[in-house]
Amino acid sequence: MRNKYNYGELVKVSGIGKEFGKVENRLGFIIEKDEWYEEYNIDLIFGPTDWFSEKSIERVLGEKRNKTEKYQVRLCTTKDGYELLKNNIKKKEPISNNKFKKIDIYKKFEKDNKTYIIIGWKSVYWPVSNKSINVIETTIDEFKENRIPFQYVLLNEDVLTDIRTIEHLENDNNVKVFSIERKIKTKKLN
Repeated sequence: MRNKYNYGELVKVSGIGKEFGKVENRLGFIIEKDEWYEEYNIDLIFGPTDWFSEKSIERVLGEKRNKTEKYQVRLCTTKDGYELLKNNIKKKEPISNNKFKKIDIYKKFEKDNKTYIIIGWKSVYWPVSNKSINVIETTIDEFKENRIPFQYVLLNEDVLTDIRTIEHLENDNNVKVFSIERKIKTKKLN
């Protein structure tokens, strides 16, 4: 089921927050949705962050015509990182819309006696509420903790200035293989 409001969307709030009480006609940005309680965490402009019910929220900019935007997504990591990602996905199965099973790009290369893997999706809906996407992004946080090098790039095809790059290159620069132009390209590996 899709969220009524998108993460990062500007909304007007008039209602009672869980932590800080009543709010009237305040603007804020959606941070996340609690699927269990059907409430949204909203970062109020000139105010605190609080949880509000869906009926307290109103869209400011009107309905979006294209409900979900398409992205180009790429990840380069070591073989160990790829195996960790694969195992974390397997632990959470069954997943109804498993993005990991729909990979468009898969490349392997070796450099400095290490094996690296590039995976990617060419033009895909990438909702943050998707279970497999949550596993991928949580595993990326594990990469940092376990000192696994990686480069993760998200490019919104509709809003070309909406680019998100996360990388951990502290101990290995070989994973920095993407250049961003109108599309994400892989640099020459040799």
